[in-house]
Amino acid sequence: MRLAAFIVVIAAACTSAPSRPMTGGERLYRAKCTSCHRAYEPHDRSPEGWATTLDKMEAEKKVHLSPEDRAEILSYLGGSSSLR
Repeated sequence: MRLAAFIVVIAAACTSAPSRPMTGGERLYRAKCTSCHRAYEPHDRSPEGWATTLDKMEAEKKVHLSPEDRAEILSYLGGSSSLR
């Protein structure tokens, strides 16, 4: 019985679920961007760098974002929805 409880505790500790609730922008970022590559941290690029990256991904037809989705993702990444 103790072994089973220990295994459950260890398994729960090893899950990859975030320890905090995801924002809408983070949820969109993970859904739209991480099907092709790993999730990058918001501090990995400047706000302008993120806007440029999204421009590139959209130009190469790797992702299609509505203006609202783009704004929400850039908000999560620390950018500005007005960067385009």
